[in-house]
Amino acid sequence: MPKWFELRAFRGDRPIRTAGRILDALDLDNPEGTKDLLTRHLLAVAERDGTHRRDAHLYHLDVHQIRGERVDREPFFQFSIPVEA
Repeated sequence: MPKWFELRAFRGDRPIRTAGRILDALDLDNPEGTKDLLTRHLLAVAERDGTHRRDAHLYHLDVHQIRGERVDREPFFQFSIPVEA
């Protein structure tokens, strides 16, 4: 069952302000679907930050769980993608 999460984008330890606040429902019981969705978010973040999609491996998402009206302070997990071959 999907749950709502806030995705915070970073390049290294620098927050990516151009990404804005990303809210999305993730179904963690569907790992392939979740990986695909988060990968597409990272590709979009790289583009919004003015870099090429092939540099998306330089970025990561801190995924924060949303409980009611509150966003957890600590990330639930972090997501990144490997360098394209």
